[in-house]
Amino acid sequence: MQTPIRSLAAPALVALLVTGCSGGGDDEDPRSAPSATSSTSSGATSGDVDEAALRDGLVGLWVGDDRGPEDTATGECFADALLAASTPEDLRAAGILDDTGAVVAELPVLDEQGAGLWVDAQLACTDFVAESTRAQVAATKGKVDRTAYTECLRDALSEEEQRAAAIASLQGDLSGDAVAALSQAQLTCVQQALPPD
Repeated sequence: MQTPIRSLAAPALVALLVTGCSGGGDDEDPRSAPSATSSTSSGATSGDVDEAALRDGLVGLWVGDDRGPEDTATGECFADALLAASTPEDLRAAGILDDTGAVVAELPVLDEQGAGLWVDAQLACTDFVAESTRAQVAATKGKVDRTAYTECLRDALSEEEQRAAAIASLQGDLSGDAVAALSQAQLTCVQQALPPD
């Protein structure tokens, strides 16, 4: 049974870390994020930047083509958090905006600073373990026990280790130590959360 489980765990891991798209579900625990006009903002918009278009573009990049109400709400939270923590210049330097200032159609491999901005905004609005649980339940067609998997993964990895894995993945380092540790933890937890044959 090792190979099928491993083949299910890996795509779920990559989808979770690289696309970042969050959906609804009983596991979801969205967190409040500062708005882009918060006093803690470092100047998300300036001069000729169309704030509404920038925010909408970031929501679209997060959600993708399949936009449900809960996905959109999480995407809006994410966009607000990212805009509150960065400037358009930061986002352009990271490759999230193109040379014209528009949001790119597909997220590129990011540098460390850009990946950190993206992941911190993601974690402000989503529960990483809950999203992993959702992905694994879907990948195994409901065979994984939600509670058992969730508890296992929370015990296996600290929030800092989860953040490190997400940042590494956005930098394209899917074979590095951080992502390998997360992948192994997911595999172990899937095995433990599957019903006996």
